[in-house]
Amino acid sequence: MSSVDEQIAQSRAKKKRVIVTGVITSVFACLLIGVVVTLLAYFPVSGGDTPVAEEKDESQASLANHAIDRKALQTALNETNQRVSELVATPYLSKWKPVKVAGFQADIEQAFDDYGASDYSQAQTTIEQLNTDITNYQSAFEKAYKQPYADAEKAFAANDIDDAAQLNAQALKVKGDSSDAMALQKRIDTYHEVADLYEQARVGGVEGNIEKQRAAYQQIIKLDPQQQDAKAALAKVEQQIKQQRFARALATAVNAIDRKDFDRAQEALAKASAIDNNRPELATLQAQIDAELKSQGMESLEKRIQVFAGADEWQTVLILAEKGMADYPDSQVVQQAKQSAGEILAASSALDVYIDRPDRLADNNIRQNAVNAVSRYSGLTQLSAKLGEKISQVEQLIEQENQPIDVTVRSDNRTYIKVLGVGVVGEVREKTIQLKPGKYQFEGSREGYRSTIVDVVVEKSGTPIVINVQCNERV
Repeated sequence: MSSVDEQIAQSRAKKKRVIVTGVITSVFACLLIGVVVTLLAYFPVSGGDTPVAEEKDESQASLANHAIDRKALQTALNETNQRVSELVATPYLSKWKPVKVAGFQADIEQAFDDYGASDYSQAQTTIEQLNTDITNYQSAFEKAYKQPYADAEKAFAANDIDDAAQLNAQALKVKGDSSDAMALQKRIDTYHEVADLYEQARVGGVEGNIEKQRAAYQQIIKLDPQQQDAKAALAKVEQQIKQQRFARALATAVNAIDRKDFDRAQEALAKASAIDNNRPELATLQAQIDAELKSQGMESLEKRIQVFAGADEWQTVLILAEKGMADYPDSQVVQQAKQSAGEILAASSALDVYIDRPDRLADNNIRQNAVNAVSRYSGLTQLSAKLGEKISQVEQLIEQENQPIDVTVRSDNRTYIKVLGVGVVGEVREKTIQLKPGKYQFEGSREGYRSTIVDVVVEKSGTPIVINVQCNERV
């Protein structure tokens, strides 16, 4: 027996049980109704033309039924029935508007009844409308939770946490198992705790407590894995810790060499290599350990300093020079190495401030400080190619920030305008000129009127820069 036949049989059995129950409770009423129905069937109450009209309607229905592909209709009935069943079995979707879902169940049952009664045309019409209604219902359901979630996501990105919480609650009320909404809810729930941890990380940076920073960033990522800023900051902190561990191991190796404890030096060098075996200092220091085994005293130290200076490894030069100053305070080579290493490392750290935060160069004062720093440290590039690369990088960043910016000058076409120390704008009603970021003075003059000065700060901004210069006060 096909699934359609089974469905029809089940529907008929259900109705039959209802009828039997009705007969048991009201036998006489049912018999009376049956008699009346029978009489009405044989003795129509309408006019004499009614049988002809009914025959015509039945003929049209018969033609419509013959035009229906019964096999295709059976397939459509089965597919639609499956679709209704899946909808009913889907959590939240079936409970969103239960009255409509109950209507879908009634409609599919009616379609099977029509098919069982050979009213194929009506069955087809019912399932076509039913499929349309189900599609519309599913679309409305998706919109009912997806739109609040999308709005909640935008509110969260804008740090409007209260709005985000309310909107996301709407989404979860419609579809409580939405993975996106549940994930966002976790972020909302931990928002204030994450903010506190960011503050802890900031304080750790001010205190120079890198372990405190790392612990804060690790906890942030644990609470909210989507915090990309925390991931980037943690990676940087981890790199700094790695560099510190490497530097300590390297310093231990250098100190061990100075104490002639070459076993300890090799052990420290192996530890440094385990941290980062790609650093060129390792090979250089290993070579110097081997050389130290053959040579002693100041000459050996000066040679090591020169080797590291030539390799542009000024951190190691500083370690060697500071240690050497205690043993060989009269060595000009050691003294000069210490001074040069200190200047180069200080310059490198100062330039890193601009390289790590290029956005700060948008500030005119900071950008000028960067220009001064480049000028001040340029003389050290002959000692350090790495420092020269950093200087070139900062110069490029400064040049990017020094790109001319559009400035719109508006006037009354009678005032003669010029930019002091730059050039003439002339008499204009509106004119756009380009100026590099900085502070400028626009002077307006007009015969018979008092001159005017307008101070302007030109800087990058999302808002267009518009300057009004007019001489309105008569002399």
